[in-house]
Amino acid sequence: MNYRLPLVFLLLLTAAQARAQTPLGQPTLDESKVQIWCAALRWVYDDGGHPALKPTVACQPGNLQALAASIRADSLKVYSLLYAPIEAKTGLYTGKKDNPARLQALVKAIVQKLKASPARRRDPARMQRLAALEKALTDYATAGTPPGEVAAAMLPEVADTALAPAAALGAAEAAEAEGRATESAPAAAAARSAAQAPGPGAQAVSLFERLATPLALILSTLALVIFAVQRISMARWSRQQRRETLAARQAATAATAAAEGTHAAVADTAARLQRAEALVRAATAAAPAPAVAPSAAELSPAQRLEVERLVSQRVDEELRWLRQQLPALLAEAAAPIAPDEPPGLTVAP
Repeated sequence: MNYRLPLVFLLLLTAAQARAQTPLGQPTLDESKVQIWCAALRWVYDDGGHPALKPTVACQPGNLQALAASIRADSLKVYSLLYAPIEAKTGLYTGKKDNPARLQALVKAIVQKLKASPARRRDPARMQRLAALEKALTDYATAGTPPGEVAAAMLPEVADTALAPAAALGAAEAAEAEGRATESAPAAAAARSAAQAPGPGAQAVSLFERLATPLALILSTLALVIFAVQRISMARWSRQQRRETLAARQAATAATAAAEGTHAAVADTAARLQRAEALVRAATAAAPAPAVAPSAAELSPAQRLEVERLVSQRVDEELRWLRQQLPALLAEAAAPIAPDEPPGLTVAP
């Protein structure tokens, strides 16, 4: 068995659980998008007069799901009016070959969405803060300079615009004014607690990250155990095959020896029969008489009968002895020879 297969399987499992890494000093696209969105959302909270909502933004590196879950329940509806329309654009990053180009496209989309407000365009102070935000995000997208707290650090906080006419406000400003008019202290606390709670996507990602490493370790250990069991099974099968081959060879040798013994016994029996037949023929033929004995012509009929009786008795005795010995010889030749396994090949199962 090829022992490289379990090792390749182990490497594939380890590689499937490894997360993509970027060179040192170069954040991933998701990490950069989190930086841009955190700066933009905090700017919107400052611009809308709700700086208390800034700490609720979940700015975890590379975790867009947690960020989106943290802004769903705010009173300014930045998720439905700003975040979701931009992130849902399928062609926002089409044709962009690298991360800086994609980040610049994201910054452009955010700034254009914020500039679309008629009330914001009529307020020079807010437009100045928006220009500062645009510069900070563009510097980050091109040079990697962290945007930081743009609005809070550079410009004073904007006055509340809840009393502005609704007809002069855009969609985002109308939602902001409505939120400021209806928000109370208990509602704000509930919104912050809901925003800080991780969303279903963040919980799923966190659960997967916690289970990925133990699962990879379990599968790797299982692959090693399967590999060891297969090696042990192959070794046992090989030893069994060697024992069976040796037993077959010994059985074949014993059968050959038994066949040779049977052939020899049959040949010996045939020779004995031939000798008996020769004795019978010699008895029936005229045998030369000894010098002192009378010739066959001189024997009387009674004497001839006596000679024939003696010869026949001798032949019967020889045949009886052959009949008695032949079954024993055949059984001894056909009996199997017990194979003795060499000590060197005896292997415990």
